[in-house]
Amino acid sequence: MVPLTVTGVEGIVPEEYLVRGSSISSKFEFVRDRFGTEAELRLKEDFENRERLFPILDSSWYPFELYDEINRAIADKFFDGKLAGLVEVGSYSAEKVLTSVYKAFAEGKDFVGFLLRAALLHERFYSQSQMDVTLGEDGVSAEILLRDAPTYSEADLHMAAGFYAGAAKLLGVTGFHHEYTLTKDGAHFQLRWD
Repeated sequence: MVPLTVTGVEGIVPEEYLVRGSSISSKFEFVRDRFGTEAELRLKEDFENRERLFPILDSSWYPFELYDEINRAIADKFFDGKLAGLVEVGSYSAEKVLTSVYKAFAEGKDFVGFLLRAALLHERFYSQSQMDVTLGEDGVSAEILLRDAPTYSEADLHMAAGFYAGAAKLLGVTGFHHEYTLTKDGAHFQLRWD
């Protein structure tokens, strides 16, 4: 499935949709850690003719389309083409990010607190797109709305679901479940935990 494009206002050319290099480099790190150095090198070979990709600079911006291609290549090569396998990659990314550079977002083993701060984290990785979090009154559920992106990718949405699952696990949450739907106003994630 190709990314779903949201059409803009006629006559206005949207700025390019970009992701941080760290979002890309973590995917290669996942492949190396999970499948070995040779697997990472084979994946890199598929993208080595891309202008300015390697070395990947974590703080630089790269086209969302390239990021999506890399995610899909990982699903094709390592998860039998099943995009749902990318949930594992997203979970890995959460563990890496929330135990290093962005560990302040995971302080206190407070998943609700993490969710309330997650929009700031989201904006650091995507040049366009907003994240709204609505906590359930029951204290064990939340809805996340990713909105205003020029395109949505099923691969990226599986990655995001995995990121939320990985954050929940890291923060000691049990019984975590998620699902998402894509509508005209964006991607809606329903999260529930014990």
